[in-house]
Amino acid sequence: MLYSQYPAARTRQIIADALGVLTTIVVITIGLAVTAAIRTLGQFGRDLESAGEGFQEGLGEAAENLGDVPLIGDGIRVPLDAAASAGGAVAEAGRGQQQFVELVAVGAGWAVVLFPLLVLALVWVWPRTRFVRRSATMRRLLESGMTGDTLAVRAMARAPLAELARVHPDPGAAWRAQDAEAISALAALELRRSGIRPQRLA
Repeated sequence: MLYSQYPAARTRQIIADALGVLTTIVVITIGLAVTAAIRTLGQFGRDLESAGEGFQEGLGEAAENLGDVPLIGDGIRVPLDAAASAGGAVAEAGRGQQQFVELVAVGAGWAVVLFPLLVLALVWVWPRTRFVRRSATMRRLLESGMTGDTLAVRAMARAPLAELARVHPDPGAAWRAQDAEAISALAALELRRSGIRPQRLA
């Protein structure tokens, strides 16, 4: 059972679920937007890589062509090859800048997403999961024959004193005296925690 059988509690759970899903979508959207925004900084690296490759290719072709010129070919080719090599270094620097930007973009995106989702897991997913498991366990125990007497004892061990006092000034004495009305009220306290109406005890 995903939701409580009590209208007020069920409404709170539905609202919490809707807010949880909406928050998850917003957080993931923001994380993707941060990643995309940082990735735009990689354009400089792409431009640098393109310029370096163009420079390297152009000078390489020039060195190839002029290298065949008699007498001066070898002398011209050496500096052109050196300049082409420098163009290759520029292209490599551009690729390195892109890799760094991608690393930062992905890291920042995860950082923006993970902390809010961790908080959300603690304040929404975990309590909802506990409720669903507790409700399923309680329904299974009721189907196997658990009585209100046992639930009353559990309620006395777990419920806040203020809630117990509203049931009976001395719940323990009422339980020992087998006060049917008090036992039913105590059992109802325990069932409410699982979102199950007391009619299941009938």
